Amino acid sequence: MKRQIPILLLTVLLLIFSGCSGKDYSIGGVTMPSFSQKTLDKSLPSIKGLESKVGLSKVALEWDPILNKQIAGYRIFRKDKQTAYKLIATLPDRYHSHFTDKNLNPNMNYTYKVSSYTNDGRVSLASSAKSVRATRGRLPAPILMEASEGFPSRVKLLWKVHPNKEVNSYIIERLAPRERTYKTLIGLDDRLTVEYIDKDIQPAQKYKYRIRARTYDNVISPASKVVEGYCKQLPNAIKWVKATDNRARRIELIWKDSNPIGKIDHYNVYSSPMKNTLYTQLASTKDTKYIDRFEADGSVRYYKITAVDNDGLESTQGIVPTPGQTVGASRGPVINSAMVKHNAVFLRWSDSDGKAKKYTVVKKFWDGWRARKIKITDFKSNQFTDRKIKPNIQYTYYVISIDKHGIESMPSREVSLSINSQR
Repeated sequence: MKRQIPILLLTVLLLIFSGCSGKDYSIGGVTMPSFSQKTLDKSLPSIKGLESKVGLSKVALEWDPILNKQIAGYRIFRKDKQTAYKLIATLPDRYHSHFTDKNLNPNMNYTYKVSSYTNDGRVSLASSAKSVRATRGRLPAPILMEASEGFPSRVKLLWKVHPNKEVNSYIIERLAPRERTYKTLIGLDDRLTVEYIDKDIQPAQKYKYRIRARTYDNVISPASKVVEGYCKQLPNAIKWVKATDNRARRIELIWKDSNPIGKIDHYNVYSSPMKNTLYTQLASTKDTKYIDRFEADGSVRYYKITAVDNDGLESTQGIVPTPGQTVGASRGPVINSAMVKHNAVFLRWSDSDGKAKKYTVVKKFWDGWRARKIKITDFKSNQFTDRKIKPNIQYTYYVISIDKHGIESMPSREVSLSINSQR
């Protein structure tokens, strides 16, 4: 029994590969005759009128169909310099009269023959051989004419329409500065397209470009000649900037511009409360000066100025910012003496920084259950006598100086006095 099993398997394999079934089989959706269809029958009509048309990577065959009822279809054979004739396709219908052989190697010579076959395994004599070249020559590269120089923030490429109508797209390749290999930027799906604008570039950097053509069946041409393009330089940076530190509630900015006259449209002013971060645009101006106004005294800001040219290109902000600040409050007067004498309060003080132009004396006390606060303003002397006091009431005084900008100083220390007592 064990010997019979291998014999049975061998018999099945022989039946399969001998083609005894007489049926067709299919590869890749194309019906192929079985091996039993190798019987040559010279009486069968052979193919006449075999012609060819050549594409870039394909060959189209055409022949006169045989409408004899014996004919079940056609067998297509191909050979090249390296291989003998090989069956490449079977067309299971006698009404077929065309076949296209695709994905061929460029510039290769191919020879074709076509024969007819019957359902009972007979084949006709093959047609006359048809030798063709798989392509009409290598797909030529596109003619890349130029790359622009000096456009703002872009490089424009121009080329000629490819003469081969099988071309349906172009491949744009670019070599950027400090890179070693070309990279594909984009594929343009139209043979009639003749320009491309590259905006992903750095100012004043040179880029190399080339272009390839691609056909409907994905044949890609060699690269075109290389052209070089670059965009317009950014305006010169603003390096000389001055900011005031002695103005009340404002900082005045002035700067110098080294760019050619007439090339700059305006300037952008950036500021930040911190030296190295958080810069935001404060203003745009066509002047080379600007006033930044504040509501608080002693405000500090850092500034950067940029130039914007007529094409909207903006210079760099620069690394070193310019500091500026408004006038801050002074330290305030120093009370040198405070005493009660002859039922009056006598105060004397001195200016701490020499900036005082006048003073305000503040007097605080309790009037029964009500707290009172009195200001004596526009006082230009550095001493004060208060005779409006009553016994058994404590009076508290402090002094504020006002500078030429009207900015009040920090208050002096407080002193408290009463009749028959002194602090």
